[in-house]
Amino acid sequence: MLLALAGLNSCGSQGTHLAYVTTGTTGILAFRIHNTSGTATNVVTSPFLVGDATFGMVVHPSNKFALVANQQSGTISRLDIDLTSGALTEKLPRTPAGISPGPMILDSSGNFLFVADQGLNQILVFSVSADGSLSQVSSAAVGSAPTSLTLASTGFLFVPVPSFSAIYVFTVNSGVLTQVCSSPGPVCLPSTVNDAGSSVAVDPAGKFLYLPNPSTNTVSGFTIGSGGDLTPVPGVAFAAGKSPAAAAVDQSGKFLYVVNSGSTAISQYTIDSAGNLTVITGTLPSTGTNPGFITFDPDGKFGYIGNIGSQSVTQFTINSTSGALSTTTNTLQIGSVPRALALTK
Repeated sequence: MLLALAGLNSCGSQGTHLAYVTTGTTGILAFRIHNTSGTATNVVTSPFLVGDATFGMVVHPSNKFALVANQQSGTISRLDIDLTSGALTEKLPRTPAGISPGPMILDSSGNFLFVADQGLNQILVFSVSADGSLSQVSSAAVGSAPTSLTLASTGFLFVPVPSFSAIYVFTVNSGVLTQVCSSPGPVCLPSTVNDAGSSVAVDPAGKFLYLPNPSTNTVSGFTIGSGGDLTPVPGVAFAAGKSPAAAAVDQSGKFLYVVNSGSTAISQYTIDSAGNLTVITGTLPSTGTNPGFITFDPDGKFGYIGNIGSQSVTQFTINSTSGALSTTTNTLQIGSVPRALALTK
């Protein structure tokens, strides 16, 4: 833009997992997170100076390796993960990935990696082998720089392109991308929306999509059709905070969270069966300054928000009943702009 040493193995039964934060300038910082308390302890050997100008990062479901985009050299690095120490070790050679690879996402199986190349305005897809080596499968052009990637459980890939106020929609078949929406123009977004943000959120069932609108301080809701078309939910647009920048739906599909880059308040909503949003009342949880991204840990217990201005990552707990977020005392101090967060299970 991009989250206690007892029980050293990084799995739920052992009590901790690992969080890696890319910075682009000072390497990749690593923290060990306690599964229950959320307490964060710096991995003493970090930051890891692997790759260059690191941006997007993903951890493979096996927990054996991670993949990170090197924006300066236009490559992707494979990084072996030592679950005991938390150390990352680069495994050469690097894989070419356009000119300026940025955000990345893996499918749920870990078989395919999707990369937003912001230099050539394209999406690249790679197959991922068991050892983390990559082979390019396909590519697809978009009209301008893609700013994020969201993969729905129903097989659609959503790619926002803010400079066009557009969302590109693709089906994915064995790693091959096919653009599916043609109205209006080459993208799938109702013509009533002219303020597409830099990221979108999709619920786990792939029924609803939510789009922050930074210039109008709102978030738009859509139902996702069987062909990937987007239809505004009855409420169309819902009030958010100042300059909403990113959104995420929790693992239950019941709650939506929007971070507002122009304030330190997080907008929180419940989602009904039609996709409409209702504000979660109460004290608004606070982030650091200029929050830029939000993600959840694999267990869905903690949320993490990357703060561009304060160069930190704020940790939250999620109330499973009300959906309300609560700030913990476990803020991760990065000391540089956080760009992405990747976590082991």
